[in-house]
Amino acid sequence: MSIKIPKIIFGIPIIILIAIIIIVVLDSTYTETSTHSMNSEFEEISKSDVSEIFSNNLYSGPFAILDGTYGVDDPVFLIGSEIPLDSKGEIVFIRPDGKIHHTYPFNGAKSAVNHYFTPVSSSDLKDCPKCDFFGTWEISFRADTGISYTPIHFEVIDEN
Repeated sequence: MSIKIPKIIFGIPIIILIAIIIIVVLDSTYTETSTHSMNSEFEEISKSDVSEIFSNNLYSGPFAILDGTYGVDDPVFLIGSEIPLDSKGEIVFIRPDGKIHHTYPFNGAKSAVNHYFTPVSSSDLKDCPKCDFFGTWEISFRADTGISYTPIHFEVIDEN
């Protein structure tokens, strides 16, 4: 007794194989095209933004802030990543009048620092109208152990 296998059964694997080859070819073409365009865009962005970041001193070692100028009620976001394991200390936020606004700890044993704060809020201006909140602020780093980092400066402006 012989079993007859329809010819269509042999055609299905061939069709699937052709479809897989087409998908792989199209995917590699798309990846090369999108990688090239992303690299071009990144190069354009990085050339203009890197000089701005370096000139505004928005970074210090593994720490950075996202902007250099803030207004009333604007939050500052300080990030720190890849802090060396032996680095430990505190981050000091200093107002333009030289007074310490607040401190925040950092420790290389933790993976990152993500700290939000608002240098000048509307309520600060009501509570202390003679305080010097506007001008150049400084974020300094007091290292107990490990590397010392240079201060980061940013401006708080009175938008009124």
